[in-house]
Amino acid sequence: MMMDLIKNLKKQLNDIPNNYIVLIETSSDQSLELSTAVVKYLSAKHDKGIIVSVNRPYTNLVDIYKKNNIDVSKMFILDCISKNQNAVINAKNVTFLDGVSALTDISLSINEHMNGSKGGQFVFFDSITTMLIHNNPYIFTRFIHNVLTKMRLKGVGGLLISVKGNSNNEIRAEIAQLCDRVITI
Repeated sequence: MMMDLIKNLKKQLNDIPNNYIVLIETSSDQSLELSTAVVKYLSAKHDKGIIVSVNRPYTNLVDIYKKNNIDVSKMFILDCISKNQNAVINAKNVTFLDGVSALTDISLSINEHMNGSKGGQFVFFDSITTMLIHNNPYIFTRFIHNVLTKMRLKGVGGLLISVKGNSNNEIRAEIAQLCDRVITI
């Protein structure tokens, strides 16, 4: 199934420039596989990636990426889960944030690790749906607007995953309007 998802991603994203920001809507039952396929696809295309993980702790993500032959050394992970569970690991490519609702810290960390290098860089949000559960929708929309604007100014592309039907339609419309393309997988 992973290969089918990657083929579908390549087909959908083939003509999209590296600096585009794309919202991908999917079902909850395939969000993990799709997230993994997205990171695999983007890591093959870019030199560096920033992963904002609100669904999986760092150690679990790294295990999944390694099993799927994804070069973890190219990734910087913002882990929004482990610190609250007292599961902090000593690693160079991770920052443990206070939680999914630490939007200022998430924004500052993304900004700190973006550099718009010539080889390309991406930012990947594994679930804006989960982020919306833990944050005021209007504050979250301002946060996303701010982060996506900084990404555009630095020439950094990105992908955001959302579970279909689980978000406020008004907020979804605001976020979709900030993206260059919205696709459903």
